[in-house]
Amino acid sequence: MLFGVRSLRINHFVPEPRFERFLCYPESFGHYANETEHYENRPNGLTTYNWHIVRAGKGYVRIGEKTVELNSGTGFLYGPGVPQQYYADSFEPWDIRWIHFTARGLGTLLQGRGDREPWLFSWEGVERLDQLWSELLDFRMPPMQEGAARLSAITYEMIALIVQHAETIEGIPKPGMRDRLTEVAEWIRSHCREPLTLEQMSSQASCSPSHFSRQFHSLIGKTPIEYLTECRILQSKNLLVSTSMTIKNIAELVGFANSTYFIQRFRKSEGMTPEQFRILRGAGNNQQIN
Repeated sequence: MLFGVRSLRINHFVPEPRFERFLCYPESFGHYANETEHYENRPNGLTTYNWHIVRAGKGYVRIGEKTVELNSGTGFLYGPGVPQQYYADSFEPWDIRWIHFTARGLGTLLQGRGDREPWLFSWEGVERLDQLWSELLDFRMPPMQEGAARLSAITYEMIALIVQHAETIEGIPKPGMRDRLTEVAEWIRSHCREPLTLEQMSSQASCSPSHFSRQFHSLIGKTPIEYLTECRILQSKNLLVSTSMTIKNIAELVGFANSTYFIQRFRKSEGMTPEQFRILRGAGNNQQIN
């Protein structure tokens, strides 16, 4: 313990919900600060996910033979069964908030994060996340399922925020790159009807195509080409339901090379053809695919 500074160790354990199987649910959560002797070593991991965010101070996570220092604005996530080893710095122990949770229905959202080794991320600047952690720590369980539903909702929103906004530490863009990539994404959206190439898109970020692709995927969650296709599909949906244009004309207008490729990509994205989408949305017409 630091001389003259009181340590803080808060643990809350949550009973399982009685009637519902929630997508995610906390098993326990807490807040540690000034704990110089905080050390965890779990060779077989836990049966739940284990998630920490660092709000101040510093600590360390061991990954194989590597030790990674974590400071304010960072965090880590272990999946079930993943070996865990982490500890606070002896002289500047971290101020951390943590939660152990189940995630029965969040495979698509988490996309394998923490499944094989700890996911290390940066979350600084996501103010809503810190607000939710405070709400969780101050939570007083209302009667029966009302409280369980709220706990599940808080947990889900926190997970969704971290997946949406956090950046993997190993792939954090250099200073200024995040804003630049966001600007490029908006540029792609506004120019998606043009025959854009990866080289043209990367030139907007002033970096090589390979580096741009990695950084863009790290921030946006999809490759530049996938994002470009998504933008074109979204524009085609508006045209399908608001005009009687042929599928061929729509394909050309939104930037696809031909209607065959457009139909292929649309079916992969939406699980139906453009014409089926048009009919489903009540905008069917007798136009034929030319």
